[in-house]
Amino acid sequence: MTYLFINIGNFHPVLVHMPIGILMFAFVLEIYQRVKPAENLGNSIKLALGFGVLSALAAIGTGLLLEESGAYDEELLFRHKWMAISLTLVSIVIFFAKEAKKPLLAKLYFPLFIAVNIMLVLAGHWGGSMTHGEDFLTKASSSDKKSIENVDEAIVYRDIVRPILDAKCVSCHNAKKAEGNLLMTSQMALLAGGDTGNPLDSVLDLGKPLMAHRVALPLEDEEHMPPKGKVQLTPNEIALLNWWMENKNCFECKTTDLDRNKKIQAYLNDLEADTSTRSLLAKSLEPPSAKWLAEVAATGTSIYPLKEGSPLYIVYLANKTALSEAFFDVLGTYSENIVELNLGNSNFNDTLVSSLGAFENLTKLQLQNTAITDKGFQAVAKLDNLESLNLYGTSITDAALEDIKALSKLTDLYLWRTEITDEAMRAYAVLNPSTTIHSIDMDMFSATELLPPTIVAANYFIKDTVTVEISYPFDDTAIYYTLDGSEPDTTSVRYSTPIIVSNTANLKAVTAKEGWGISETALAYFKKSTIDYNGIVLNKRPAEKFTGAGGGMLGDLQRGSTNFVDGKWLGYEGSHFNATFELDKVQEISSVSVGALSAPGSWIFFPTGFIISVSQDGKRFTRLHKESLRPQKPDSSISLKFFDIEFVKTTAKYVRVEVKSILKNPTWHQDPGGNSWLFVDEIVIN
Repeated sequence: MTYLFINIGNFHPVLVHMPIGILMFAFVLEIYQRVKPAENLGNSIKLALGFGVLSALAAIGTGLLLEESGAYDEELLFRHKWMAISLTLVSIVIFFAKEAKKPLLAKLYFPLFIAVNIMLVLAGHWGGSMTHGEDFLTKASSSDKKSIENVDEAIVYRDIVRPILDAKCVSCHNAKKAEGNLLMTSQMALLAGGDTGNPLDSVLDLGKPLMAHRVALPLEDEEHMPPKGKVQLTPNEIALLNWWMENKNCFECKTTDLDRNKKIQAYLNDLEADTSTRSLLAKSLEPPSAKWLAEVAATGTSIYPLKEGSPLYIVYLANKTALSEAFFDVLGTYSENIVELNLGNSNFNDTLVSSLGAFENLTKLQLQNTAITDKGFQAVAKLDNLESLNLYGTSITDAALEDIKALSKLTDLYLWRTEITDEAMRAYAVLNPSTTIHSIDMDMFSATELLPPTIVAANYFIKDTVTVEISYPFDDTAIYYTLDGSEPDTTSVRYSTPIIVSNTANLKAVTAKEGWGISETALAYFKKSTIDYNGIVLNKRPAEKFTGAGGGMLGDLQRGSTNFVDGKWLGYEGSHFNATFELDKVQEISSVSVGALSAPGSWIFFPTGFIISVSQDGKRFTRLHKESLRPQKPDSSISLKFFDIEFVKTTAKYVRVEVKSILKNPTWHQDPGGNSWLFVDEIVIN
C-alpha cells in the first residue's frame, strides 16, 4: 500500500498544473462575459470552475502524499500547502456563488475570483521555489555563466566542479529541498553524504564513486542523476567530474596539480574566457542585413557565418578571375563583419589591394597564387587584426618582411614558394617567436610524418565517367588506393595515372614511404546517377535559413559540405519530410540513395528510416519499400553519409522518398528531448 501511495504522490507535479490552467481559463471567460454581456457564457464558466475545483482537490491529495517524502523545505512547504488548500476552498465558494440569488454571495463572487488568481500565482511560485530553488526566476542563465580567465591557475573544485554541481545538481540537493537527505551546496555537505552515504566514496561492487555511477546510468533508470526531466549533464561536464573524482576529488588542487590527457585539456580550455579578436568582435557587432547577404550571394560568392547566429562572416572568392573594385564596394557595406577572406588563385593584384583597407576586422587573409607584390603588400600590412596570412606562391620578397613585422597579432604565416630567402625567414622567426612560419624546408622534412594524399575530381556524381587524380607534393612517396571501400596498404593498386571511375565507388588512398610507414586514409565517395528528373516537389518548405535552392537542389548533383550553412542543404527542424521525383520517362528503378549530414553538436542527426513509394500518374502512390535504421550511437563528430536503399526492381514514372527524422534529441545528447534537425542534400535514384 505504501508503494501505491508513493507512486500516486509522484503524480502531483503533473496534476498541479491542471487547476492553474483551468481556473485561469475560467477567469478569462468571466472577463470576456463582462466586456460583452450579450454573450451567454455562464454555463461554460461554471463548468470550468467545477473542473478547476476537482483538479485542485486531486492536486492537494497527491501533494499531501508527496509531502511524506520529507525532501522539501518545511517553511516553503507550509506556505505552498496552505495557500493551495485556501485557494481550493475559495474556488468552491465562487463555484456556488456563480449565479447565486443571495445578494451577499453575488457581491463577493468577482472579488473572490480575483483573489483565487492571486493565490494561484503565490502557490505556484512557492511550489516552483521548492522544486527549482528560490532564485530560479532571478538566477543567471547558463549562457551567462562566468568564464575562467586562466584555466591553468583554476582551483578544480571551486572553479570547475562547483559551478557544474550548482547548475545541474543543487536544485534538488539544497537546504530548501534535500532529495535523499543529500546536500551538494558545499564541500562539507558533500562529504557528509546522504541516505546512501558519501557520493564521492568508491563503492566496492561498482569500482567507482557512487556519483560517477549515477550520472552514467541510462536516462530511463530511476537512479540516473540528474533525473529524467531535469537539465542533463553534458558529455564534457561528465568527463570533468570523472577526472576530478579519479584524482581523489581534491578540493584544494589547481588544474596543473592533476594529471590530464589531451581530451581533458581540451574540455578545460573550453571553460576559459574567450578574449580572442573574433570573440570580442562578435559581441560588439550586429548581424548584416538579409538584403545585403542576398546581394552578395547573387554575385555567385560563397558567404557564410562562422557559426549559426554569429554576426561574423567568411567570404570565399578563390578562383574568381573577374574581381573588380566595384565588387569589393558591395562587400564593403558590411566590411566590419567580414573576418576571413579567401582570394587564393584569383585575379587579385596590386591594383585591387587598396580595396582591402575597408576590411579592418580581417583576422585571416588568403592570397596564395595571386599577383600581389611587395608594392601592393604595404596596404595589407595595415590590417592590424590579421592573425593568419597565406602568401604561398606569390612574388613577395624579403622586403615585404619589414611590413609583415607591423602585424602584431600575426600567429600563422604561410611563405612556401615565395621569393623570400631562408635566411630572411630565420631572422624574422628569431625576432617574432609568436608567429609560426609555415614553409617546406627539405632539411627538416625528415622530422615530419606522412600526410594523406589529395583526391581531386570535377564531380563526385557520375553520369558517364569521372576522371580522378590523386596527388602528393613529393615524388619519392608512393600512393596506393582501393575503390571498394577497403583499407589500402602497400599491396593495393599503386597510383600512377588518373583513374577513370564509371560506377559507384568508395575511393580510399594512402601515401607510403620506406621507413615511414603509411599515412592516414584519404577518402572520396563517387555515386553513379543514371536517371534525370523533370521535377522535384517537396511536401513542406524547409526551415527559412536552410531552404537552399528548393527541391531542385536534391537533384543538382552538388554535394553539400560539412559546413551546414553553405547553402547546399535542406534543413528541417523536428519533422520528417518527403520529396516526389518526376522521372524523365517511365523506367525501371531498383535503388535510392539519400545524402545526409550528422552534426550532433548542432542538433543535426542522421535519418532514422525511409519509405519509398511509386506511381504512374503522380496521384496514386503504392508503398514499395520501408527501411528503419538503428539508433545513432553517441558521437560528437561531423560526418556526411549516403544511405543506400535497395528494393525489388519496379517500373515507375514518379518516386516519392520519405525521410524519417529522429524528431527529438536522443537521451545521450546535451539537450535531450529538444527539437533535432534533419539535413538532406542529394537524392539519387537508379
